[in-house]
Amino acid sequence: MSACIQDLKAMLGEERVVTDEAVLRLYDGFNRSYEKSFGVCMTVPPVAIVFVESTQEISQVLRYCNEHRINVIPRAGASSAEGLLETWVEGSVVVDCTRMNKLLELDTYNMMATVQCGYPLEELERQANQHKLTTGHSPQSRPLAMMGGLVATRSIGQFSTYYGGIEDMVCGLEAVMADGRIVRIRNVPRRSAGPDLRHLFLGSEGGIGLITEVTVKLFPYYPEHMWMGGYIVDNIDIGFAAIRDVMVEGYKPAVIRLYDKSDMDHNFGSVKLKEQEAFMFFTAEGPQEISQGTGAGIDRVARRHGARYIGTQAVEHWMEHRNDLCKTVGAEETDRRHRETQVFYATLEISASWSDIVKIYRDVMANVPGKIENLVMLGGHVSHSYINGTNIYFVYQLKMNAPETSEQEQMALIRAICDEVIKYPTGGVVHHHGMGKQRVCYARQEHGSSYCLMEELKRTFDPNQILNRGVLLSKE
Repeated sequence: MSACIQDLKAMLGEERVVTDEAVLRLYDGFNRSYEKSFGVCMTVPPVAIVFVESTQEISQVLRYCNEHRINVIPRAGASSAEGLLETWVEGSVVVDCTRMNKLLELDTYNMMATVQCGYPLEELERQANQHKLTTGHSPQSRPLAMMGGLVATRSIGQFSTYYGGIEDMVCGLEAVMADGRIVRIRNVPRRSAGPDLRHLFLGSEGGIGLITEVTVKLFPYYPEHMWMGGYIVDNIDIGFAAIRDVMVEGYKPAVIRLYDKSDMDHNFGSVKLKEQEAFMFFTAEGPQEISQGTGAGIDRVARRHGARYIGTQAVEHWMEHRNDLCKTVGAEETDRRHRETQVFYATLEISASWSDIVKIYRDVMANVPGKIENLVMLGGHVSHSYINGTNIYFVYQLKMNAPETSEQEQMALIRAICDEVIKYPTGGVVHHHGMGKQRVCYARQEHGSSYCLMEELKRTFDPNQILNRGVLLSKE
């Protein structure tokens, strides 16, 4: 690999190829944050991080790595979890795209923005807001996320019920394939020219190609017209039923949230729930006629299910603090708390149809605690809903036995939950974080008889297996 490093330095310049061991050990961002709190690193670090500044440079680097069978891990904001950026192959190279951070065009007439892959979502939202527009995309990682990674992980935002997921926002893109070919998908509003090639890269997790440029839709922004309301229901089943009716009856809120008591106590604390009670809230966006009409309809549905309106204070609290987690992961305060308490907090998001989601929630809450001895807390909330189903974010705390075994301990819980999900016909074990390398073991079950198509995609577009090896395909 020393020859490889010298070649990359000759290609890009010595200062843009980093081999410092301390930097390499922390290259993968949010991943394995618990063990990092103790100074432990149980993964194989890459041999180098290379900082690219153009599509042509990425093409040159990938062509070289393809010829020499070097595993490449693309990185932008590094806000992903699920082991997406972990190194499973010795001698890997991280291609860092954060210097590809230009806003190429903000087209307010055609309602599109074109950016390089390393452009921060937060900055794009700020630029759009200056024109009374919004991206409509607000994942919890918004303060850290960059546009290429959001497309590669098929991300979703907290206002998805109104604006959609990233797959509903991408107009076109540019990418570099494993052999260095540069391809561009044009920004056509809609086409009927065979399969939609955008979806080769949406959710590709860096395993099909490296996304270099993205064009996304923009939307009118009316923050002054937002409607919001919070409600307590007698139990979470009533909450599921109320949310289903809101969606099926045709209302399009921006945010739908439903929290059980465990999750509410951990994340809010200000809304006091009795045993079995649940808290749900909604927001609506758009022109005043739409947002207020949507709010009035939601309120009627909620009250029809016996929901008790409690005002907007808890909703306003969520709006203000919804992205605070970004400030805590990797922070010294969090690292110190890990060392003092040995307790680790994380989430796992799944989805299912309306009939299956209720069964999944009950099964997980009834069966998982008995399988995981070091489980401290388990709860859940709904955060993204559709006419045909919804998702659950299961939240949990584990009392870890040791930093060296923390990944295996977390995986035991992930498997315990996913095993309850995948047995249902519409149960999906990953809703929007991507499988990464944690949940990729469920790829074959998740895709069923269509899994062969994923294998063929990988063989076709990355025959030498150099792009982020360990994602998309189950490790047998």
